Amino acid sequence: MISAAAAFLTVPALIAVPARLIEGCSTWIAIAGGLELLSAVGFIVLFKLVFASPISWRRTTPAALRALGASTVLPAGGLIGPTVGVWSASNERPSLSELSRSTVTFLILANAPAVVALAALGLLLWLGVPSGPHELALTILPASVAAGLLTATWLAGHSSRRQASRPSRTMISRALAMPARTMTDGVVEARALVTAGNWRLVGAFGYYAFDNAVLWAAYHAYGHAPRLGVVVMGYLVGSLAGALPVPAGLGALDGGLIGALVLYGSPAAPAAAAVFLYRGISLSVPVVLAAIGCTCGRGNRPLHIAPHRPKPRAVPELVTAQLDRH
Repeated sequence: MISAAAAFLTVPALIAVPARLIEGCSTWIAIAGGLELLSAVGFIVLFKLVFASPISWRRTTPAALRALGASTVLPAGGLIGPTVGVWSASNERPSLSELSRSTVTFLILANAPAVVALAALGLLLWLGVPSGPHELALTILPASVAAGLLTATWLAGHSSRRQASRPSRTMISRALAMPARTMTDGVVEARALVTAGNWRLVGAFGYYAFDNAVLWAAYHAYGHAPRLGVVVMGYLVGSLAGALPVPAGLGALDGGLIGALVLYGSPAAPAAAAVFLYRGISLSVPVVLAAIGCTCGRGNRPLHIAPHRPKPRAVPELVTAQLDRH
C-alpha cells in the first residue's frame, strides 16, 4: 500500500518518461533481454527438478516453457502456470492432490531466494554495510517479515505432522484437512530437496537473480543507475504487488515497483522508465518462449506423467514419467 501511494505521488515527475523510453541504449536493452533468457533457463531447471526429474531435458523444456508463459500472463500465475505446463505435456494427468503438492513445492523453492535476499539485504542496510536507506521501516521491518516467513515455512512440516495424527472432529476441520495436508506435504518436499542439496536448486536462484538483474540493466539503458541496494530492495518489495490476481500484473506490479524504488531513493522518472522497460522485457520474453514451447514436444511419443506418493525420510519423486513404447 505504501509503495502504491508513492507511485501515485510520482505522477507529476513521469512526464519525461516517453522520451526516456525512446532514448534507451540498445546495448543495455539487449543485455537485459539476455538476462531474462537466463532467468527462463533457471525456471526450466527448477521445473525439471520438481516435476520431471526422470525424463530428458529435450522432453522437459517445452512443458517448462509453457508453464513459464502461463505463470507470467495468467492471474495467480504462480499457482496455475506449473499445472498448465504439466497437463499440456501429458496424456495421463496426475491426480489433483499430487499436482497441488508439487505446485506448493515449486512455489516455495522459486520464491525462497528472493525471501532470503530480502532478509539479508534488509539487515545489512540497517547495519549500514551497503549504501542506501537505513530507516527501520525500510530495512528491519521487511527483513524481519522475510526471516519470520522463512522460519515458519521451514518448521511448518514438523508441527503439522504432529497435528495430523489427531482426528478431525468438526466439519470445518475436516474441510480444511486436505488443503492443510497439501501445504504440509509441499513444505516437507521442499525442505527435503533443499537438505539433499540437488544441484538443480541453482535454477531457483537463477530464476530470481537474473530477473532482478533485468531491472538493473534497464536502469543502465537510460544512463541513471541508482545504488545496487536500492534496485534490489525496490525490486523485492515492489514485486509483492504481483501477488494480486491481475493478468500479467498489469498496473499493479508496475505501480508497486515504481513506488518501492522511489521509496528507497530512486528518482521517479528514471524509475518509471526502467520499470516500463523491465516489464516489457519480462513479459515479452516468456510469452515468446511459451509460443515456441507450444510448437514443440507434441510428437508421436507423448509424455505420460504418473505421480508417486512421497516416501518417509526420503526425497520423493514428485512427478515421474515414462515414454510410450513402440
